[in-house]
Amino acid sequence: MIPGAAIFAAAPLAAAGLVYFLRGWKSAAVIVAMLAVGALALFLLWLPLGPTGRVLGLGIDPAGAIGALGRTLRLETDDRPALMFMYLASFFLFGGGLAVPTPRAFLPAALCALSALSAALFVTPFVFATAFLEAAAILAVLMLSDDESPRATQRGALRFLIFVTFSVPFILLTGWLLELYSGSPDELTLLSRATGLLAAGFVILLAVVPFHSWIPAVAQDASPFAAAFMFTVVQASVTFFMLGFLNQYSWLGTNPQVYAWLRLAGLVMVIMGGAFAFAQRSFGRLMGYAVIADYGATLLAIGLDSADGLRVGIVLIALRGIALAVWGIGMGALRPAAGGGDDFGQMRGLGWKQPLAAAAVFVGGLSLVGFPLTAGFVGRWALWRLLAPAYPEAAIIVLLSAVSVGLAYARGLASLMAKGDQRLGVRVQAGDQRSGEAEGIAPERRTYLGASPLSLIYFVVGLAVIAVIGLYPQWLLPAVAKAAEAFANLAG
Repeated sequence: MIPGAAIFAAAPLAAAGLVYFLRGWKSAAVIVAMLAVGALALFLLWLPLGPTGRVLGLGIDPAGAIGALGRTLRLETDDRPALMFMYLASFFLFGGGLAVPTPRAFLPAALCALSALSAALFVTPFVFATAFLEAAAILAVLMLSDDESPRATQRGALRFLIFVTFSVPFILLTGWLLELYSGSPDELTLLSRATGLLAAGFVILLAVVPFHSWIPAVAQDASPFAAAFMFTVVQASVTFFMLGFLNQYSWLGTNPQVYAWLRLAGLVMVIMGGAFAFAQRSFGRLMGYAVIADYGATLLAIGLDSADGLRVGIVLIALRGIALAVWGIGMGALRPAAGGGDDFGQMRGLGWKQPLAAAAVFVGGLSLVGFPLTAGFVGRWALWRLLAPAYPEAAIIVLLSAVSVGLAYARGLASLMAKGDQRLGVRVQAGDQRSGEAEGIAPERRTYLGASPLSLIYFVVGLAVIAVIGLYPQWLLPAVAKAAEAFANLAG
């Protein structure tokens, strides 16, 4: 019988090898990557909880265990919602490579990262997931690097790698203290020290201020879809990793001080993200600080220590992926037309030439901050309703942060829609023509659609998803409730 953990850990690696071989044929590589994660999502949806009969001549044991590095990897029922989110988000983000430029190493490195992140969910004891998180951080450097781009794309990735490396000793020491506690259950000071060390490790992993600097750097320098993968799939995995800790150890999940720390960390991130976003003059860095504020809102929701708060936190994680994917397709089309930059001045007037791309950047950004009639409003409104009775000051801060980011995006939209072509230091016609000719697209056709005719499909689908979820959020709620059930000890 083949263990389920072996399938979901090994299949992305096998797909990565094939995609790497096909990297010279971009469309083929993208299609293979999409088929791989799409097939894994469908297989996970079909896979029963118990051992199956023979499938394609092979027997499958979903809960079967495998050994790796002296540890056990096992697919638990609790892991399924996180895996499903990772595969569905990756499916759309990989598909963006058909419409906008992405680094050549993005697809194979991202598939390998999916394998490492899956193993981080499967490994027992849970503290040893840090080894696989470290592997994912190393792969992030490749994922975000683009040798063909004049922009320095390694800065944010290297910072992320450094911070993850710093967090590993804290979590490993936590595991050591827990082993000591299992032999001396009367030594409650061991639990107190373990809690402090674990908090320090997750403060770094969750990019809590002052360990947030890699986020705006990645948003500004990296390919939009590679950055969206980091902010959506990788960081969501870290959040599920934290929730797994809280769910597994009752002494931790029932500690009110832990949730107080989460609320404090979230509030600091909301304040920092909103304040710094307002001062930005770059779409990339603006999105980076908006992401920080959204991370903070997620931690605030989880820190409420309630089943409703947990559900709202999962909603925010899911909606972040939708907003960033739409933003990524728009920014991926606008950056080449602006000479590779994303400053407001460089993109001045581009909204008239590429209205759909400008709309995707603007709507994706507004959805991330929870603007009404967008998908993001669902999560933010639910968070405000939960915060207002018990923490009215926090509710006001969340609202002011959203307004601050929204005003910054309004200023960016004003630059995009400015009359006349007054971009600073950019040879517009020559740059647009060269970029279009490189992809075999006529300049006049590229001006309207962005990067390729496929961009139109992504623009329309992405904007439609944001609008539909904003109007009919009940379609998303059953999946959220099912995901929250995976953390039964936290969901009450």
